[in-house]
Amino acid sequence: MELVRATLDPATEVRSRIDSPACQVVVRAAEADIEAGGADNLHRLAVGAGVAAAGLTAWLAQERDLEPTDILTELEQAQAAYGRLSTPVLEMLKSLLTGPPGVQQTAEFMAPLFHEDEEGFYDLIVDLGAYVAVCIGMLNALAVSGTEQTLDDLAGMLSTFYTS
Repeated sequence: MELVRATLDPATEVRSRIDSPACQVVVRAAEADIEAGGADNLHRLAVGAGVAAAGLTAWLAQERDLEPTDILTELEQAQAAYGRLSTPVLEMLKSLLTGPPGVQQTAEFMAPLFHEDEEGFYDLIVDLGAYVAVCIGMLNALAVSGTEQTLDDLAGMLSTFYTS
């Protein structure tokens, strides 16, 4: 939840990406992992952000009477209109939203990414947080759920995810 709240922080005076509140959350997780000699904090942060992103995508789809993949297709088309290729966030969500096989695919994508492109892995976490913030804003704009209510619901969903 710290990542999501940091992403919602309107830190517009940030000179570089590393100074953003969301990046600072990732940096603190990485530093804690270095101190502990592992990667549990980063992996937990990445998984939590991915689960939150998938859950909010499904919620938005439900509110608009669409399938979650339709939401992702809309986002992909919007990116293409601006000359951008599909992002790792969209690729990850596409696999996550296919159910148990997608969870396995996501794990197969993320594990090598961490070892082969650590900075890319950190960027993915920050970008997932930004995606979650956009979803929260959309739910708020559609008058489906206010920001604080969505954050409370998200905290409950993540708590259930991690305890089951």
